[in-house]
Amino acid sequence: MTLLEKSVRNLADALEALETKLDARLGDLDASSDSIASAKRQAQTARKATDHASQGVAAAITDIKSILAEDDGANRGADE
Repeated sequence: MTLLEKSVRNLADALEALETKLDARLGDLDASSDSIASAKRQAQTARKATDHASQGVAAAITDIKSILAEDDGANRGADE
């Protein structure tokens, strides 16, 4: 085998190894991309749940304030 033939063979082997590594890396990136998409979906779901919960807490606070105001008014009326 001539030096040129050996060089071409080495280049072909190196390109094959590079292609194998590239395929493996692309597979890793696909898995990472799926993980990122899943995390985004979970974050969006959590945000919606938090918004819903905060509305419920705000409504409960409003109700408690109304009850306390009514109770305070009733106590003042009883004192007079």
